[in-house]
Amino acid sequence: MSVKFPNMHTGSSNSNHKTGCGYPLGTYTVSGGVQFTAHIPFKHTLELIIYNGSGDAADHVNMADHTVSEGTYSVIIEEPLPRDWSYVYEADGAVVPDPFMMNSTAARKFGDDKAAPDRARLYQDDYDWEDDVLPALAYNEIVAYQLHVRGFTADPSSRVNNRGRFSGIAEKIPYLTGLGVNQLVLMPCYEFDEIIRPKKNGAVDVSDYKRDNGSVARRRVNFWGFTDGCYFMPKASYSNGDPTAEFKDMVKALHAARIEVIMRFYFPASYNKAFIPDILRFWARQYHVDGFFLMGEDIPMDMIAADVYLRDRKIYNNFFDKDSLLRKDYGCNPNMAIVNSDFMNVCRKYLKSDENQLSDFLFRQRLNPHDVHTVNFITDYYGFTLNDLVTYDYKHNEDNDEDNADGENFNYSWNCGVEGPSRKKAIMALRTRQIKNALVFLLMAQGTPMICAGDEFLDTRGGNNNPYCQDNETGWVVWKNNRQSAEIYDYTKMLIALRREHPVLHPDREFRIMDYAACGFPDLSYHSDLAWNPKFDNHLRHIGLMICGKYARLTRTREDDFFYFAYNMHWEDHSFALPKLPKGLAWQVCFVTCSESSAAVIYESLSGKGETVTVPDRTVAVLRSVQGKLSDDTNK
Repeated sequence: MSVKFPNMHTGSSNSNHKTGCGYPLGTYTVSGGVQFTAHIPFKHTLELIIYNGSGDAADHVNMADHTVSEGTYSVIIEEPLPRDWSYVYEADGAVVPDPFMMNSTAARKFGDDKAAPDRARLYQDDYDWEDDVLPALAYNEIVAYQLHVRGFTADPSSRVNNRGRFSGIAEKIPYLTGLGVNQLVLMPCYEFDEIIRPKKNGAVDVSDYKRDNGSVARRRVNFWGFTDGCYFMPKASYSNGDPTAEFKDMVKALHAARIEVIMRFYFPASYNKAFIPDILRFWARQYHVDGFFLMGEDIPMDMIAADVYLRDRKIYNNFFDKDSLLRKDYGCNPNMAIVNSDFMNVCRKYLKSDENQLSDFLFRQRLNPHDVHTVNFITDYYGFTLNDLVTYDYKHNEDNDEDNADGENFNYSWNCGVEGPSRKKAIMALRTRQIKNALVFLLMAQGTPMICAGDEFLDTRGGNNNPYCQDNETGWVVWKNNRQSAEIYDYTKMLIALRREHPVLHPDREFRIMDYAACGFPDLSYHSDLAWNPKFDNHLRHIGLMICGKYARLTRTREDDFFYFAYNMHWEDHSFALPKLPKGLAWQVCFVTCSESSAAVIYESLSGKGETVTVPDRTVAVLRSVQGKLSDDTNK
């Protein structure tokens, strides 16, 4: 390919340069050449430098000659740009990356302390999607799985060829489908500068980072990526050299396995919010992303909810005024969901037997609005892992070099009697029981569940509840394969399968707690030591609830099963009254969270007439209706 750029020059009097239209922002192939459009305000000078495949400067444009509005510049170079050519901007003499770049030279590895940004490359819109189709899963069918792209496979224990890469996730698809999850929520994986660079007098300080006491701290990385960045391209260091193609390969492979891809985006308060809809449209159109988890201040939810190009994409946010959006007559995006810590905090408090949590726990368990959805989680990227939640009372963030002052102080955790790892059988058994209880809370609740990667096999961060700067085994998922981790993995897999197999356990809207089908049973009912006579006193920590299978069907001719959940988070055993089932049905133990020896109490109490069942302390017992006589068979 022959490209004849003129020698280095300033200005743009050359005939192969002309002012562009200024839209869209970024660099695109247009009729007759390539259009470079940049929005870099508050600068006195702005130069565009284009480099050839050998890295030599081939063209130099004074962007001030191509101003289209205040701070926005656009030039068309009427020559094609080879794939291996790159470009960069200089603002007031300092090199700055194109904030709208969509591809880069991918020269820097993750964590390299390199002040100069990567050069940008022209984005090539010629990827073969091979008739890729979005899974378009309904919220009640989703079991989400949150992960960090690098941290998920960076450790050698992941046993993938492309550790810490987009392609490494694709290698783990058999594992994901085997577990039963069908949506990935990716932590920031757009291009960002992960190096935490100390500043002096407002400028980046490239010298050693000195503490107030004179000692030198190590240069840290923002492993999580919650910072501003180049929002139009995948993170180059999460690829083997071609981030755009590798990200698309990952999405296409996940879609083929019927797994959705949700991307987290963080926008700082200083970011121009008018650009956010353009960013989301770009990823939806060019990368086939199924949805977005938006984080930051003043996210323009009205604009996003009304965007006709995003109506088939899922939109997650921690908080927004859903009532205001629903009142608008422009038609709100039907795929929006609130994802916040309310479910997590209530379930954690109930798990460790705090007083006055029962009513809030039951509310969170049944919350399942059909207009603006809810996504539940018990652990997240911040805070303790599920293993650490039952192992530590206190955060242990000393390795973050912040004197353990960072991170959340209120974790609502309980170490079960010993701080940190323990080999005492009683402690280990109690922790296993509590982990199983938490998984039941999450996966049997009526909203959309989201699991944090590694919780299903007891991943730990050693008590660090804020590993934002830990690009090591603390921040990574360390894949375990021992008896204890296998037990929790199998339990998680069983719960996901049970949820999926029974429509009554994942309805598309909230239970009404009434017999609106005139079948003799409400859809959801509560019970205590007397059937149909629930008790919600502040001091109580146990409750029974029944879900009626007549409100869903397994097949066209068969109704779903009845389910009875006996929740006992008290430190004492309790008896639960079992409601009488329709003629021909009997209660059978489906599973319990306590050990087999403790479960014997449940089986023995059920072997009589089946009117009551005794549940040991800190245990969840789940019963299911079966045809015929009482049975103590169980799927432990």
